[in-house]
Amino acid sequence: MRYWLLHMKYCPSLSIKQLGQLFREVESEVKEWSADEIAIYLGMKDSQHERFKREFYTFELETVLDELTQCNIDFITYKDEDYPKLLFQLYDPPLLLFLKGRRSLLSEEKLAIVGTRKMTNYGKQVLRRLIPPLCKASYTIVSGLALGVDAEAHREALNVGGNTIAVIGSGFLQFYPIDNKQLFEQIVSNGLVISEYAPNVTARKWHFPERNRLISGLSLGTVIVQAEKRSGSLITADASLNQNREVFAVPGDILHACSEGTNKLIQEGAKLVMDATDIIEEIG
Repeated sequence: MRYWLLHMKYCPSLSIKQLGQLFREVESEVKEWSADEIAIYLGMKDSQHERFKREFYTFELETVLDELTQCNIDFITYKDEDYPKLLFQLYDPPLLLFLKGRRSLLSEEKLAIVGTRKMTNYGKQVLRRLIPPLCKASYTIVSGLALGVDAEAHREALNVGGNTIAVIGSGFLQFYPIDNKQLFEQIVSNGLVISEYAPNVTARKWHFPERNRLISGLSLGTVIVQAEKRSGSLITADASLNQNREVFAVPGDILHACSEGTNKLIQEGAKLVMDATDIIEEIG
């Protein structure tokens, strides 16, 4: 089943939802399913059916395993002993994740910190106030390696000698956003990067909500630092609530667009954060 899941991940036309649906059926079967049987079972349209067949039959296990080894890419399935236990609580837990860096960080207690790509100096100051004591309290900082707050959260954790995990919305060999490639390499060397997508898969817009559910799903709670009214960070906050995790928000200037989302979260019941103690006491 481990290598079957790897095979399916190398068929990018198969959505995460379709893979979950297929897996529930195939796991109880003894026979091996052909590409046509899978396509018919999932009700694929002709165009997807043809793409999937090409992907299915061009997969070569030994070639893929060699490529992963050469690129220092590991992978973990839901059956592995060190699979993060919190992910089992998700409605649609990832069946396989690709890893690059320190796999041991999967077992550490984690907190997600996310926010706007248009971070202001206030947001940077907030991160410098919150992250050092959180790292000192042995929390691993999880974020999405996006521009702005996410990238700065990773940097600050690294700067103070803390642990950090980045969850990205592309494959490792098609890293996005390219502006953060150097930071990506730093996290690979000192922390851990996780992707739900095969190494050669490019970023797609629907990957980021999928990624956000993993950022919150890996973590005991999610801290939102600056978010506009329609920020992607609010999707992470919603995912965190749906997963019965804690949601924290840093208040901001009521006249600034970057505070609209966080202030609204506080109105709706998110815990207001003034310093790291507010988070540690709630989680503890």
